[in-house]
Amino acid sequence: MGDESVTTAVPSNPGSTTTLDAILASGTYVVVRGFDRQEAILDHLRSAILDVVGALEGERVRGDLAEIGLSRMHECVRPERLGAIRDHVMPTLRPMLFDLTCRIARTILGIEGEFFVDDYTILRINYPYEVARTADVVSENPGHGRVSEATKAMSRGERVVDPIYDPRGFHGHEAPPAWAHGPHLDTWTGHSRDGVNLWWAVEDVHPEASMVFYPESFRTPLASDPRSLYLAAGFPLPKPTKLALRKGEMVIFNPELLHGTHLNTSGTTRLALSTRINPRAPKFSRDCFYAREFWHSSESLENGRYDQVVRFERASHFEPTARERPRTAEPKSIDRIEVSGPLSSEWLSICPSERIARGAKLGVAVGDVKVVIVRTRAGLRAFEERCPHLDVSLVDGYHDDESIYCPTHAVAFALDSGRSSCALLRLKTFDVEDRHGSVALRTVG
Repeated sequence: MGDESVTTAVPSNPGSTTTLDAILASGTYVVVRGFDRQEAILDHLRSAILDVVGALEGERVRGDLAEIGLSRMHECVRPERLGAIRDHVMPTLRPMLFDLTCRIARTILGIEGEFFVDDYTILRINYPYEVARTADVVSENPGHGRVSEATKAMSRGERVVDPIYDPRGFHGHEAPPAWAHGPHLDTWTGHSRDGVNLWWAVEDVHPEASMVFYPESFRTPLASDPRSLYLAAGFPLPKPTKLALRKGEMVIFNPELLHGTHLNTSGTTRLALSTRINPRAPKFSRDCFYAREFWHSSESLENGRYDQVVRFERASHFEPTARERPRTAEPKSIDRIEVSGPLSSEWLSICPSERIARGAKLGVAVGDVKVVIVRTRAGLRAFEERCPHLDVSLVDGYHDDESIYCPTHAVAFALDSGRSSCALLRLKTFDVEDRHGSVALRTVG
């Protein structure tokens, strides 16, 4: 493997014989570092970004960005420019990424013979939320990738529109640069089964701007919300695993491992590159209304034919029904209670104290006010049920004695104060305590 080193981040299946087996069978993800031509590719990317910034914003801004570094791009380049940056950078970067992807497939994953690489490649540029949300509403989603000219020609006029899918509505009509992925399996969003994703950090990636994994949910029956193509409500999540990556590190993972993106509350610009490998001809789930049909054969790429595209049409490349996950999985709900109000500065009896066990949640509706109460080691805590970011319910989010994690974008809110790592996002908290054998609630005085 040359100078590459690999860290296995989730225990491999003892019966696996290759890294690929472990990733596909056990949901393992690995972190790779120190591979050939790493610095050459990153230098090319940096130069290409600086060149387009100079053309768009002027040489003074180019010089400022060169001095402060790409992780502070949000300080001098407007979020409306990110789509144009991708348009300029990706055509010259794609052959280098395809070469790297093939090398990873051979040397790290141990794939022999022909395999396939997705034509869809992504330069992910996520600004801090406070900056991204100020962008124009017609700006580009940071998760949008690019395809080759050959794919554009082959798919022209074939855009599929689903009447239920509503990403703008799901994101509260915020500017697309502020969007981040909720927990999902890639097959829900039109990607192939049995693929392997490569996610490469261009700069250091803070855990509060990084990939989020839920390894304990691997192979658990789940269901997606057709409005967002993310995890539906009613499926409680384990604690999110947030990855901190150093510049140049690559995480390789099974995209059927539940994963998403932490809302960028880090204060830095997150930059990453993504490609995808399928060790055999791709197959697609019937449950998604579209599919990523355009691929490159490894034989073409390894012979320098970067524009030769193979199409696997969705309608004739469904995976067998027996391989499908259950199309419906039963959602779960927390214990809930309705109480006559109003909720005020006076103590209101909610329920007997024994109703809320240590570590449990209770949903409380007092008129129009919805509250969640949890019992921690330090006592009872109460907070508003809806996340202030996208107004999603927090009841499916993991909580411990200190924090509750938003089930959509993994932001942690302190149970005692409601504060998060983003000054714009804070939960309203309530006074709650055991009084005379009952749980009592009031507004904070």
